[in-house]
Amino acid sequence: PVLRAHAFDSTGSINLYVPAGSVRLVAWSRDSIVVRGEMAKNARLFFGGGRQGVKMGVEGISRGDSEPSSIVVYMPRGGRISVRTASANIVGEGVSGDFNSSSGNIRLSGVVSSVEAESMTGSLDLDLTTPWLRARTGDGHLLIRGAPQDVDASTIGGTLDVIAPKVMRGQFVSVSGDIHWIGSPAHGSVFDFSNHSGAVDLALSASASAAFTLSSVSGPIENGFTRIRPIASPPRTLRFNLGDGDAHVSVRTFKGAIRVRPE
Repeated sequence: PVLRAHAFDSTGSINLYVPAGSVRLVAWSRDSIVVRGEMAKNARLFFGGGRQGVKMGVEGISRGDSEPSSIVVYMPRGGRISVRTASANIVGEGVSGDFNSSSGNIRLSGVVSSVEAESMTGSLDLDLTTPWLRARTGDGHLLIRGAPQDVDASTIGGTLDVIAPKVMRGQFVSVSGDIHWIGSPAHGSVFDFSNHSGAVDLALSASASAAFTLSSVSGPIENGFTRIRPIASPPRTLRFNLGDGDAHVSVRTFKGAIRVRPE
């Protein structure tokens, strides 16, 4: 059922809050907002604003935690949204903006202008074509796909997987979660991988061309491409080129393993 419909500028901004359940955001080529869904019995939809900006969300009508609500928001493709949830999962299709959840999972896809996504314990699946992407999670799984150009991604204990061959600048960080990169660095790209106790694993295609600088205080360094071995005395360091060295890749760990191998 339609919960709300409102005329809206194509570049307007939306602030949305949904505590529990699910929220789906869909970009369309219309100058309007349409909100559909099923509200929990103990909750209501609040809505305020005009054509350039709207604030809306789900709030309980009685004390206590809100029961799950299912919300679908259709919004202009050129607009921007800031959405927050407690445990509700977030799905976005072609929508730009900020996506934040305490424990919910976040799944975003499509062509967007920029995205910032963060979940404390939930997982993130980001299949985006965008000039700029920032992603954070604590113990959740962070997966980056698609064709982002500038990426800043980190986890605390969660695994970070990157399958995005068109990244031109990438900064990938974890404290104890493993970091995996699959593919070949783009020509002229710059990457920085940093980990404390987790492993950094780079699975590269045979055509990969990059200059590598690998260093670890106490972790092992494994090179599956050349016979060059790291310097024995700490900090252990290994430098080598593949192909013409068109890209620059730096990997640092404290005690996590570093592996560079053929895909």
